[in-house]
Amino acid sequence: MNNNKQYPERFIAALRCPNCGSSVQQGFQFDTLQCTHCGTTYFSLGEVPCLFPAGVHQKLIWQHQTASLQYMALQSLATLHESLSRYDLTDATRQRLTEIQTASKVNLDTIISLMQKRGINPIPDEQLSQMNPGDLSEYFDLLLRDWAWDSTTNANPENTAALERTLTEIEKLPQKPARILVLGAGAGRLSWDLHIRLQPEYTVALDANPLVLAAADELVHQRQTIAIGEFKNFPQIGFQHAHCWQLEPPQDTDNARSTWFPLGANVWQLPFARDSFDLIITPWFIDVNGGDVRDLIAIIYEKLAPGGHWLNSGPLLFTRHLPVQLKYTATEIKEFLSLAGFTLIEESIANTDYLRSPLEARFRQEQVWTFRAAKPEARQEAPIIAGALTAWLVMHHLPIPQNNYSSKDSHPLIDAILSLVDGNRSINDICYEVGPHLPQDIPVKDVVVTLFGQILSE
Repeated sequence: MNNNKQYPERFIAALRCPNCGSSVQQGFQFDTLQCTHCGTTYFSLGEVPCLFPAGVHQKLIWQHQTASLQYMALQSLATLHESLSRYDLTDATRQRLTEIQTASKVNLDTIISLMQKRGINPIPDEQLSQMNPGDLSEYFDLLLRDWAWDSTTNANPENTAALERTLTEIEKLPQKPARILVLGAGAGRLSWDLHIRLQPEYTVALDANPLVLAAADELVHQRQTIAIGEFKNFPQIGFQHAHCWQLEPPQDTDNARSTWFPLGANVWQLPFARDSFDLIITPWFIDVNGGDVRDLIAIIYEKLAPGGHWLNSGPLLFTRHLPVQLKYTATEIKEFLSLAGFTLIEESIANTDYLRSPLEARFRQEQVWTFRAAKPEARQEAPIIAGALTAWLVMHHLPIPQNNYSSKDSHPLIDAILSLVDGNRSINDICYEVGPHLPQDIPVKDVVVTLFGQILSE
């Protein structure tokens, strides 16, 4: 990667190796996407740097996902071709199937082209085929919502509503943010619209999905039109069967894209130092990231500069795979914010249309919770929350205060855990240190939390 000069010095100084935490002074080489300190080699998706803990192995996963998508698409096209060869079709049926076939072919060609142009070839992996690495096209509709559906006469208002909802909160900030991070930026529309309006020093549009990253880069940085086909498997009376959209690059007369950076990364191991951003935005993200909201709060708190703000907007539609105890209500999340040290400044609730396609009679309406929370200039004492033994037992990133902790049970593991309490380490830190020494099937955090919970309850 040889485009180092387009990134501000402050951005490069804030970067960290997601594996070992090394800075550019300690061995993380952003220009070559290598870390000489831990030996990890990273890669780029075309011109989009990808800093995942797996390094170049993440590229193998994406190649397998691309191959799987290609296989399924070709199977679907073969089925359509066979259906069109039948003699018992009416003209109307043949036309509908032909339109779906055309849209499907456009999508396959576009996706494979987007990926191959960025070094991701459809190569299946036998080991990955035994696993479930995820669906490359999971967020395909976001491409259409972000860059197509508001270009029609009967425009979808979602992008405008999201921008206005976010700007309303940002305009109340004491000062304009200079360094903005958008987590789960998707196809990039909201982060781009905000970047154009706010003109910060730089905006980072971070996502883990290569297809939406590639599309955002193709439209904004490469200034290329993207052809995307849309069709509906369920008949919609009075609507088109299918449509081929031409996604056009957004206007950028002032070259704002030179400081708008799409980035491939994992939110749980963000490649940035502490205090790196003035504003972090999580649009439709806190419920779909697959982890514990408490851990997300800790990460955002760490990456925000003192006095920085977190702006969240979206529903609480947690994934079905998440355990029920992690599907928190707004009340619970506000308690976590307080325990972590955030000050909740403002919140609002609104109902809004979601993924309302011009080709669709059906659409979802979601309850959107928008809040703005501030990180204090200096850490304050955590409040007392009903039912919580202590803040650090609930928020696992907070340091465990030194004390004469002891357990009525004696075991080498218990002794090892208690010996790590030094007034600085947190539950997360202790789990990181003892985890490698335990069998993989043992839930380390549950063990540590249960131990301290029992000690505090005795």
